Order: sequence, then structure tokens, then C-alpha cells
Amino acid sequence: MDQDKDTTEAICRQAIEYLLRSISMKDGGGLSCRFLFGHIGASLFERRLGTEIFFDPKGLTAATLFVRQHGPAHLRQMEVRALQSLLQNFITDHFWPIGERVMFQDVEGNLADVISWQVKNVLAGHLVTSPIFTPETGLTLYPLVPVIVQEDFDGQAFSFLRPPSLTHAWLGIHPSNPLSPDHFSCVSPDRDRELVASWLGVRAPNFEMAEKRKAAILGALALTLPRHERKMFSGRHNFGGRCTFARTGFTESFGAPAVPPLMHNATIEARDQPWLTRLGEKLASADNTDVKHCRALEYFYRAWPLKPNESFSHLFMAMDSILGDPGRATQAIIEAATKHGFQTYPYGRLRLLMSLRASVIHGGAPDVHDGGKYQKYYADYGADPIVDVEIIAAQCLRAVIFEDLLQERPDRREEMRASRHP
Repeated sequence: MDQDKDTTEAICRQAIEYLLRSISMKDGGGLSCRFLFGHIGASLFERRLGTEIFFDPKGLTAATLFVRQHGPAHLRQMEVRALQSLLQNFITDHFWPIGERVMFQDVEGNLADVISWQVKNVLAGHLVTSPIFTPETGLTLYPLVPVIVQEDFDGQAFSFLRPPSLTHAWLGIHPSNPLSPDHFSCVSPDRDRELVASWLGVRAPNFEMAEKRKAAILGALALTLPRHERKMFSGRHNFGGRCTFARTGFTESFGAPAVPPLMHNATIEARDQPWLTRLGEKLASADNTDVKHCRALEYFYRAWPLKPNESFSHLFMAMDSILGDPGRATQAIIEAATKHGFQTYPYGRLRLLMSLRASVIHGGAPDVHDGGKYQKYYADYGADPIVDVEIIAAQCLRAVIFEDLLQERPDRREEMRASRHP
């Protein structure tokens, strides 16, 4: 732990050096930044001194990329410009010890050459404890319509909850605050209301990371459904949105639905607890294999709501994430498919299926339907290659990422037909 702390402090000292080297007090063609400042931690009305500084674009980019590369893992999932803005705001919020050395002075060159190492160490200490390097973990709630939670799952990284389980105590808010757990918005009674069937709660340092975790979680949920249920959509009313809770308050908005309008509801059941726990461990892990697994689930999630021909390339990208060998990607996927339940597929069939991948991904055809190999596959095997790819991808992802923990739900079509015709 002490070693990690020392490493973080060293990174922050170097980051401050990069930042100060990118700043000058005179316009040399850089980015102008005018602001009011006061003692560190001063509220806006207490900031009574004004100044203007100039950021060298190349130097600021170098500082941003250094922090992104060597800082906490969540920074590598942020847009560079967003992180750049955070670093600029850090300088303006902590300008007081800098201002004491440069205000009312004729300062030439960049600030790294005129600011003492004592001040640089002070700034580095503040950077260590700033939200950039020590972010507050926020909670983002996503309302779900076609998902029914039969048994709550409440993990450290994410939760699936029934509406009655969304309480003031669980959210950590005062009991006097308005709360409608079966509606969205759940905390703003004066806004439009939509009925919620269940909630997905994702804990992450920022909203961007919460979005990526949401995609991996729901991609895994999609793997529990047989293909005909996963791709059978209806005209049912569906909506989306999010409500993010942080120490300073909450932010909410409507948006695209998190789950497509499934004809038959997906479910979270008691038997799902083991794979949900394993997924939570992978989301929190920095291990390269776990990161690849989560990326594969993101790709599968992106493919879920798309038309079959549009999802084709995403499915191959999901398999490439966990199976692809840069030197022999096609052969690696064929071997994995054979290993994980498709031994009855002759080698030639799998090879032809993989050649469709090359046609679409490498520019042979913008749509898989346009390729001549699409028709050949139908002619030779009497099956839709897009359906076959999705079935193979789902089975490989279940086997490689979750081993035996995540199983596809039983085919309920006969049961459904029987219930309609007693």
C-alpha cells in the first residue's frame, strides 16, 4: 500500500511538472484561460483575484496523455479532451500558491522554471487527493422495463434490484427526500413519470465508466437468453434514462432504453447469483484477461438491439476480444468454436463462416448480404450464417468468460404455446 502511495505521488509530481511547463503568463499563441481565484477550497464568491494564463496546446496534450497513461485505470476510458478539461480546472482551482509567486511579476517562459519545488510538491499533494486520482465512486441507476428481478443481486460493482428494494437507506439519502422506487424519475416527483419494472445500479468513478460497465453487465444478461428470445422485439412501450447520485447531489436524464423492447421479459433469478458475482469481480479487476472479457461483453451488448446483418461485425469483434490471436485470428476462433460445442460443424463450414468475417471487416462488403459467400453458405448448409455466428459467439462467450457459471435459459416456446392453448 505504501509503495502504491509513493508511486502515485511520484506520478503526480511529474504530472505537475508537465502541466506547469505547458503554462505561461504571456500570450505566445496558446490557449487563453481567464479566471478568478482565491485560497484553495475557496467558494466562488470568495475568489476575488483575477488573472489570465496561457496553455501551450502541445504541452497540455503531453501532460494529459501522461496522466491518462500512468494515472488510475478509469482515466484510460475517458476522452482525452474531457481529462484535459479536468486538469485545466485543477490548475485554476489550485492557483493560489502559484499566484503568490507570479502575480504582479514580469514572468518570462513557462511556470515550471519559476515555481519552486516546494510549491510543486504542494500541488502534487492536492492532485493525489483530487477527484482525478482519488475519484468518488458514484451510483448510476438505470430504469429497466423488459427485465424482471425475481431475487435481488447487490454487489460492490453493480446491483439488480426490485423496485421495493430501492429505499432511502440503500441510496444513502435522508428519509425526508422524495422517493418513488417504481417510477422514473425516482427522486423528482414534479417530472414526467414512467413505470419501472426493475433497476440496474452501477457504481463507478464517473458516468463514462458507468456506461461501459452497464454495457458489459447487460451484454452478460443477453447471454442468458436463447437467440429467438434475445432477438424477438415487440412494440411494447419502452424507455431509458439514468440517475447518477454523488456526494454533491444527483443528475438525471431520459435517454435510449438500456434493454431492447423484448417480447418476453428477461429475468434475474437466484441461479444467476454465481455468474453475477464473477462478473462483478471482472469489472473491478485490472487484469488484462478480465479487461478483454468485459470488452467482449460490451461488443455483444452493442450487437443486441441491431438488425442481424448490422450486428454481424460486432459479434466477430466480441469473439476477437477473447479468442483472436493477432497472427492467426481466424484459426483461433475456429478452434474455440470446435472446443466449445460445435464439434459437429465440419471444418469447411467454420472456415467459410470465418471468410464471411473477413469480407465484412476488411472491406469486401459493407453488408454481409452483399457478399457472394453469404449465398454459398446458404446453398451448402441450408442455414443462415448470421444466426450461426450469433449462436457460436454466445456459446464461446459463456464458456470462456463464465466457464460453467452462466447457462442459457431453457427453450420456453413449447411451454408458451401450451399456456396459450390449454
